[in-house]
Amino acid sequence: MSMEDTEALIEKYGYKLTEHRRELLRQVVDQRVRHFTLVLEDLKDPHNISAVIRTCEVFGFQDVHVISEVNPYRVGRSVLKGSYKWLDIHCYSKRKRCLEGLKARGYQIAVASTSSESTTLDAIDFSRPTAFYMGSETMGNHPDTLAAADIRFRIPQYGLTESMNVSVCAGVLVANLDRWLKDHGRENFRLPDAERNALLATFFERSAVGVDRNSPIHYID
Repeated sequence: MSMEDTEALIEKYGYKLTEHRRELLRQVVDQRVRHFTLVLEDLKDPHNISAVIRTCEVFGFQDVHVISEVNPYRVGRSVLKGSYKWLDIHCYSKRKRCLEGLKARGYQIAVASTSSESTTLDAIDFSRPTAFYMGSETMGNHPDTLAAADIRFRIPQYGLTESMNVSVCAGVLVANLDRWLKDHGRENFRLPDAERNALLATFFERSAVGVDRNSPIHYID
Protein backbone atom coordinates (compact mmCIF):
# COMPACT_ATOMS: atom_id res chain seq x y z
CA MET A 1 0.00 0.00 0.00
CA SER A 2 1.39 3.40 -0.98
CA MET A 3 1.79 6.25 1.47
CA GLU A 4 -0.96 8.12 -0.37
CA ASP A 5 -3.36 5.20 0.02
CA THR A 6 -2.52 4.91 3.70
CA GLU A 7 -3.11 8.60 4.33
CA ALA A 8 -6.41 8.39 2.45
CA LEU A 9 -7.59 5.56 4.71
CA ILE A 10 -6.51 7.42 7.83
CA GLU A 11 -8.56 10.41 6.70
CA LYS A 12 -11.50 8.29 5.56
CA TYR A 13 -11.98 6.50 8.87
CA GLY A 14 -10.46 9.07 11.18
CA TYR A 15 -13.32 11.51 10.80
CA LYS A 16 -15.68 8.87 12.21
CA LEU A 17 -13.72 8.78 15.47
CA THR A 18 -13.49 11.29 18.28
CA GLU A 19 -10.28 13.24 18.72
CA HIS A 20 -9.65 11.36 21.96
CA ARG A 21 -10.02 8.01 20.18
CA ARG A 22 -7.71 9.02 17.35
CA GLU A 23 -5.03 10.16 19.79
CA LEU A 24 -5.36 6.98 21.85
CA LEU A 25 -4.90 4.80 18.77
CA ARG A 26 -1.88 6.85 17.68
CA GLN A 27 -0.28 6.37 21.09
CA VAL A 28 -0.90 2.62 20.99
CA VAL A 29 0.53 2.25 17.49
CA ASP A 30 3.63 4.20 18.50
CA GLN A 31 4.31 1.56 21.17
CA ARG A 32 3.81 -1.49 18.96
CA VAL A 33 6.80 -3.77 18.35
CA ARG A 34 7.59 -6.72 16.12
CA HIS A 35 11.11 -7.22 17.43
CA PHE A 36 9.72 -10.04 19.60
CA THR A 37 6.86 -12.37 18.74
CA LEU A 38 5.28 -15.44 20.32
CA VAL A 39 4.46 -18.70 18.58
CA LEU A 40 1.89 -21.09 20.08
CA GLU A 41 2.53 -24.60 18.77
CA ASP A 42 -0.44 -26.97 18.94
CA LEU A 43 -1.77 -25.85 22.30
CA LYS A 44 -4.83 -27.89 23.31
CA ASP A 45 -6.65 -25.46 25.60
CA PRO A 46 -8.19 -22.53 23.68
CA HIS A 47 -8.33 -20.55 26.93
CA ASN A 48 -4.53 -20.74 27.17
CA ILE A 49 -4.21 -19.45 23.63
CA SER A 50 -6.63 -16.61 24.31
CA ALA A 51 -4.80 -15.69 27.51
CA VAL A 52 -1.47 -15.46 25.67
CA ILE A 53 -2.99 -13.38 22.87
CA ARG A 54 -4.51 -10.94 25.37
CA THR A 55 -1.19 -10.66 27.19
CA CYS A 56 0.65 -9.90 23.95
CA GLU A 57 -1.83 -7.16 23.09
CA VAL A 58 -1.53 -5.56 26.53
CA PHE A 59 2.27 -5.43 26.21
CA GLY A 60 2.21 -4.13 22.63
CA PHE A 61 3.50 -7.18 20.75
CA GLN A 62 1.79 -6.86 17.38
CA ASP A 63 2.07 -10.41 15.99
CA VAL A 64 1.08 -13.77 17.45
CA HIS A 65 1.56 -17.01 15.50
CA VAL A 66 -0.71 -19.99 16.16
CA ILE A 67 0.17 -23.45 14.80
CA SER A 68 -2.67 -25.96 14.71
CA GLU A 69 -1.23 -28.89 12.78
CA VAL A 70 -2.34 -31.39 15.44
CA ASN A 71 -4.81 -29.52 17.63
CA PRO A 72 -7.30 -27.45 15.63
CA TYR A 73 -7.96 -23.92 16.84
CA ARG A 74 -10.63 -21.37 16.07
CA VAL A 75 -10.21 -17.87 17.42
CA GLY A 76 -12.62 -17.48 20.34
CA ARG A 77 -13.64 -13.86 20.03
CA SER A 78 -15.77 -13.86 23.17
CA VAL A 79 -12.88 -15.16 25.29
CA LEU A 80 -10.42 -12.68 23.79
CA LYS A 81 -12.58 -9.74 24.93
CA GLY A 82 -11.81 -7.72 21.80
CA SER A 83 -8.02 -7.91 22.15
CA TYR A 84 -7.68 -9.81 18.86
CA LYS A 85 -8.89 -6.71 16.96
CA TRP A 86 -5.62 -4.91 17.64
CA LEU A 87 -3.21 -7.67 16.66
CA ASP A 88 -2.16 -9.69 13.64
CA ILE A 89 -2.90 -13.33 14.45
CA HIS A 90 -1.25 -15.69 11.97
CA CYS A 91 -2.81 -19.17 11.99
CA TYR A 92 -0.89 -22.02 10.35
CA SER A 93 -2.00 -25.52 9.45
CA LYS A 94 1.64 -26.57 8.92
CA ARG A 95 4.42 -25.81 11.41
CA LYS A 96 7.01 -25.80 8.65
CA ARG A 97 5.40 -22.76 6.99
CA CYS A 98 5.53 -20.84 10.23
CA LEU A 99 9.16 -21.68 10.94
CA GLU A 100 10.35 -20.92 7.43
CA GLY A 101 8.44 -17.64 7.34
CA LEU A 102 9.88 -16.44 10.64
CA LYS A 103 13.43 -17.36 9.67
CA ALA A 104 13.02 -15.61 6.31
CA ARG A 105 12.06 -12.46 8.22
CA GLY A 106 15.24 -12.63 10.27
CA TYR A 107 13.96 -14.07 13.54
CA GLN A 108 16.06 -16.37 15.68
CA ILE A 109 13.96 -19.26 16.96
CA ALA A 110 13.87 -19.71 20.75
CA VAL A 111 11.96 -22.73 22.02
CA ALA A 112 10.80 -23.09 25.62
CA SER A 113 12.21 -26.20 27.28
CA THR A 114 12.35 -27.61 30.80
CA SER A 115 15.68 -29.34 30.14
CA SER A 116 18.45 -28.43 32.55
CA GLU A 117 20.73 -28.10 29.53
CA SER A 118 18.66 -25.25 28.11
CA THR A 119 20.01 -21.73 28.38
CA THR A 120 18.37 -19.41 30.88
CA LEU A 121 16.13 -16.66 29.59
CA ASP A 122 18.49 -13.88 30.64
CA ALA A 123 21.33 -15.42 28.60
CA ILE A 124 19.52 -14.88 25.27
CA ASP A 125 20.75 -12.10 22.98
CA PHE A 126 17.57 -10.01 22.95
CA SER A 127 19.10 -7.49 20.55
CA ARG A 128 18.26 -9.96 17.77
CA PRO A 129 14.65 -10.26 16.59
CA THR A 130 13.37 -13.37 18.35
CA ALA A 131 10.37 -15.68 17.97
CA PHE A 132 9.58 -17.49 21.21
CA TYR A 133 7.86 -20.85 20.84
CA MET A 134 5.42 -22.14 23.47
CA GLY A 135 4.65 -25.85 23.05
CA SER A 136 1.69 -28.10 23.74
CA GLU A 137 0.59 -28.40 27.37
CA THR A 138 1.17 -32.18 27.34
CA MET A 139 3.73 -32.89 24.61
CA GLY A 140 5.79 -29.71 24.50
CA ASN A 141 7.22 -28.59 21.19
CA HIS A 142 7.41 -30.89 18.18
CA PRO A 143 10.75 -32.66 17.59
CA ASP A 144 11.11 -30.90 14.23
CA THR A 145 10.76 -27.55 15.96
CA LEU A 146 13.34 -28.46 18.59
CA ALA A 147 15.73 -29.61 15.88
CA ALA A 148 15.37 -26.31 14.01
CA ALA A 149 15.64 -24.09 17.08
CA ASP A 150 18.50 -21.64 17.41
CA ILE A 151 18.03 -21.60 21.18
CA ARG A 152 16.35 -23.77 23.78
CA PHE A 153 15.56 -21.67 26.82
CA ARG A 154 14.07 -22.08 30.25
CA ILE A 155 12.70 -19.70 32.83
CA PRO A 156 14.52 -20.29 36.13
CA GLN A 157 12.36 -22.05 38.73
CA TYR A 158 13.11 -22.92 42.32
CA GLY A 159 10.28 -25.26 43.28
CA LEU A 160 9.59 -28.95 42.79
CA THR A 161 6.93 -28.54 40.09
CA GLU A 162 8.43 -29.33 36.68
CA SER A 163 6.80 -26.55 34.71
CA MET A 164 4.39 -23.62 34.77
CA ASN A 165 1.07 -23.33 33.00
CA VAL A 166 1.82 -22.27 29.43
CA SER A 167 -0.12 -19.01 29.65
CA VAL A 168 1.63 -18.13 32.91
CA CYS A 169 4.97 -18.97 31.32
CA ALA A 170 4.14 -16.67 28.41
CA GLY A 171 3.15 -13.92 30.84
CA VAL A 172 6.47 -14.17 32.70
CA LEU A 173 8.32 -14.20 29.38
CA VAL A 174 6.53 -11.17 27.95
CA ALA A 175 7.01 -9.19 31.18
CA ASN A 176 10.76 -9.88 31.00
CA LEU A 177 10.88 -8.83 27.36
CA ASP A 178 8.96 -5.66 28.17
CA ARG A 179 11.51 -4.79 30.86
CA TRP A 180 14.35 -5.32 28.38
CA LEU A 181 12.65 -3.03 25.86
CA LYS A 182 12.23 -0.33 28.48
CA ASP A 183 15.85 -0.63 29.58
CA HIS A 184 17.07 -0.34 25.98
CA GLY A 185 14.65 2.33 24.79
CA ARG A 186 11.40 0.96 23.44
CA GLU A 187 11.37 3.76 20.89
CA ASN A 188 14.39 2.14 19.25
CA PHE A 189 12.33 -0.93 18.39
CA ARG A 190 9.05 0.60 17.25
CA LEU A 191 7.73 -0.07 13.76
CA PRO A 192 9.20 1.72 10.74
CA ASP A 193 7.21 4.77 9.61
CA ALA A 194 5.48 3.03 6.70
CA GLU A 195 4.41 0.07 8.87
CA ARG A 196 3.28 2.37 11.64
CA ASN A 197 1.12 4.44 9.31
CA ALA A 198 -0.38 1.32 7.73
CA LEU A 199 -1.20 -0.07 11.16
CA LEU A 200 -2.75 3.22 12.22
CA ALA A 201 -5.01 3.14 9.15
CA THR A 202 -5.96 -0.44 10.06
CA PHE A 203 -6.75 0.54 13.66
CA PHE A 204 -8.85 3.49 12.51
CA GLU A 205 -10.82 1.22 10.19
CA ARG A 206 -11.36 -1.51 12.78
CA SER A 207 -12.38 1.04 15.38
CA ALA A 208 -14.79 2.80 13.02
CA VAL A 209 -16.45 -0.09 11.17
CA GLY A 210 -15.27 -3.36 12.77
CA VAL A 211 -13.11 -6.18 11.44
CA ASP A 212 -15.25 -7.70 8.70
CA ARG A 213 -13.38 -6.00 5.86
CA ASN A 214 -9.94 -5.95 7.51
CA SER A 215 -9.60 -9.07 9.60
CA PRO A 216 -6.81 -9.39 12.15
CA ILE A 217 -6.80 -13.15 11.60
CA HIS A 218 -4.63 -14.46 8.78
CA TYR A 219 -5.00 -18.14 7.84
CA ILE A 220 -1.93 -19.66 6.22
CA ASP A 221 -2.00 -23.20 4.80
